[in-house]
Amino acid sequence: MLSRYAILPILVLQAWCQTPTAVDLRAQSKNVDFTGAATTRPFKSGTAVPSTCSIGEMFFLTSAQAGTNVYGCTSANIWTLEAGVGAQTASQLTDLAVGLTSQTTFTIGARCSASTPCNVRFGSVVSAFTSPTSATISAGSGTAFIYLDSSGNLTVGHSMSVTCASGCVAVAGVSAFPSNSLPLFTWTATNGVWNSGGGVDWRAFQSATNVAAGSGLLGATANGVTTISLDPTQVGLWVPVPLASSSACAVGTWSVDTSFYYICVAANSWRRAALTTW
Repeated sequence: MLSRYAILPILVLQAWCQTPTAVDLRAQSKNVDFTGAATTRPFKSGTAVPSTCSIGEMFFLTSAQAGTNVYGCTSANIWTLEAGVGAQTASQLTDLAVGLTSQTTFTIGARCSASTPCNVRFGSVVSAFTSPTSATISAGSGTAFIYLDSSGNLTVGHSMSVTCASGCVAVAGVSAFPSNSLPLFTWTATNGVWNSGGGVDWRAFQSATNVAAGSGLLGATANGVTTISLDPTQVGLWVPVPLASSSACAVGTWSVDTSFYYICVAANSWRRAALTTW
């Protein structure tokens, strides 16, 4: 019969040999306080958000610009940038932002919806984007140019093999932003894979168009509207047929009917020449 003094070493040896059991903090702890911990990493992290997620998951995107790193899964397999207190610069705006969802696909306008449309204005025409779209690369290296063309089409210009989902147009042979477009982003790719951190934000909160009148033109701006017109001192203007040789006119103005060609040779002084057949 073993004495109590012989049993104690056996119990100690048994406890020493047991495999440690992981603690379930959710079920086996109370009032957890990590303020004294040397480090804490509550989010998963990486250079691209995972292709799948469940509502409520969080992710820290290490390749994003500082202040735009935290993403939340707002619906199945949809990551949404959590903007916090709000954008501080144009590069932090969510409208038509571009972000990687996999090595071969980037999403454009993840926050665009019917309730929060991404609106773009060309002149007096406003285009509203109410759902995200994406572009997928299958081969090639180079730079993709993401922009809105003058008709309001969301476009990905490229010199690689790129296809667009519904709501986006892929245009081959593009090596720069077209002059009549609104730039959004560029994204580089190598051997059929979008480069992590290869995105450059070209969106601008404010912009202006400078108009300069060339030779033979006049320009005038009033109430925010710039009007371009012909310079009558350099370009002869057509006017209705004068009623008499002394009808009001400026030098260089002209007119024509079925019988005569009329030219104003001096202030309020017309001359005419008969038209002949060839």
